[in-house]
Amino acid sequence: MLKSIVHEIIGAPRREPELPQSLEQFRDRKRVLIIFADAQDDRAVIQDEWLRNAHMRLIEEDVEVFIIAGGGAFSLFDDGSELDADDVRERLQGPPSGAFGLILVGRDGAVKLRSSEPRTAEDIFAAFEMLPQTPW
Repeated sequence: MLKSIVHEIIGAPRREPELPQSLEQFRDRKRVLIIFADAQDDRAVIQDEWLRNAHMRLIEEDVEVFIIAGGGAFSLFDDGSELDADDVRERLQGPPSGAFGLILVGRDGAVKLRSSEPRTAEDIFAAFEMLPQTPW
């Protein structure tokens, strides 16, 4: 966060995240929602509940949901895909290990939503139509 504030103040361009290789399989086909979770953080439990309640809509909207916790990446709805958790965290500039975070990547590979707080399903679906924030 400090880096982004410094970049805004001095006007230096922000480094654009690189595409994690393990997310390339979803480009132009699906949206990907990455939840960075910690077992000690209630925000992850809240986010999980909200997403499970919207399970059918997430399927209809072609959204793959992955939880990154404990050094691994796990599909929330068992799609069988595997992600490299460390690579995703690093290249998408995710939160530090142990911190909660949420990143929604659109079909076009752009980050549509980034949050350090749980977001409702409606917030997530509304972000589908937003202009890209940053490319992968």
